[in-house]
Amino acid sequence: MEFELDTRKRIFEMIQSSPGIHMRELERTLDIAVGNLQYHLHYMEKKNLISTHKDEQFVRYFVKNKELDADDRKVMSFLRKKACSHILVTLMEAPGMNNKDLSSAIGLSPSTVSWHLNKLVASGIVQKTVCGRESKFKVMCPEKVAELIITYNASFFDKLLDNFIEMWELKSKKSE
Repeated sequence: MEFELDTRKRIFEMIQSSPGIHMRELERTLDIAVGNLQYHLHYMEKKNLISTHKDEQFVRYFVKNKELDADDRKVMSFLRKKACSHILVTLMEAPGMNNKDLSSAIGLSPSTVSWHLNKLVASGIVQKTVCGRESKFKVMCPEKVAELIITYNASFFDKLLDNFIEMWELKSKKSE
């Protein structure tokens, strides 16, 4: 794809390599003034080069292509949130954990974990199973989430995800 402006090309390439990135992260990473960045993002969206996905906090940007479908974009939006990515990775390592176990494992308060779990369950990424007075959780499609983490590993700045990739690849080799 040919861009007439170097700035626009840099923004597009950053969105392509880090799907789900939000504007402030783009601003910090590329060191582009907000007004200039907004102008180029609006231009590329108008020209149908990028699309947006709004979660409750951010507008996230994706390159329009066939690589990521709507479900992938939704998962990427959650993976860009540190607490959600830690919950997903922990549940993929140990499916069936309850809120209390998750809270202990990732070091967040039970209410914070509950808030994020509710969002993940509502989006269909995590399944909640009620067993008496306890609820257990598991990732609906762990292979797909793992594939997204591995594919876009370079765009995540999180050591936990690096460790997960090593563990997941080792687990995959053992099952072959």
